[in-house]
Amino acid sequence: RFHGRLRKRRERLEGVDAPIPVYVTEGLPSPCLAGVLRPAVYVTPGAAEDETALRHILAHELTHYAHFDHLWSLLRCLALALHWYNPLVWLAVGMSKGDGELACDEGAVARLGEEERIPYGRTLVDMVAVRSLRPGDLLSCSTAMTGGKKSITQRVSALVKKPETVKTALFAVIAVAALAVVFTFAGRGDADSDVSRMYDQFLRNVE
Repeated sequence: RFHGRLRKRRERLEGVDAPIPVYVTEGLPSPCLAGVLRPAVYVTPGAAEDETALRHILAHELTHYAHFDHLWSLLRCLALALHWYNPLVWLAVGMSKGDGELACDEGAVARLGEEERIPYGRTLVDMVAVRSLRPGDLLSCSTAMTGGKKSITQRVSALVKKPETVKTALFAVIAVAALAVVFTFAGRGDADSDVSRMYDQFLRNVE
């Protein structure tokens, strides 16, 4: 059903350098790589209009493609279908999905360049989902860029571990504060503006 909705709503995004199609889709909760036999990258209209965010998203999703994560997602779904009664399999699938995102973040930074580590982390926080991972998310054959509070916090922490600079340390502080705002005020319309305002203040301080 998810893939069917994507195909009905998608519009080809032209002018991008990618080995697979890139589509813009309305109502998408997060950019993702979807499809098994014919994988494609799907982005939100807002992300398509933001040059920096789009560059980071494409680096992330194309790294998923290079890692064959769309096929690993299918295998995880098969494991859950066969062992739906086993909580350890659900736990293993969740951990596998999390590890895949951590590896993808590092791969994306390698594609973008080390100087993009901090801006990439900002994009990740700006796109943070305000809900935790649900069982239904584990049954999806797509890869989503965002996740729950624990997942995003872990990924941001991994991003700021290197290089160890003053700017990186300051980013870690502001990222944690931004995450706190998002998850504390989940459902309030001013959460996104609070995050952006904190980031703008952070950038002025370090420049």
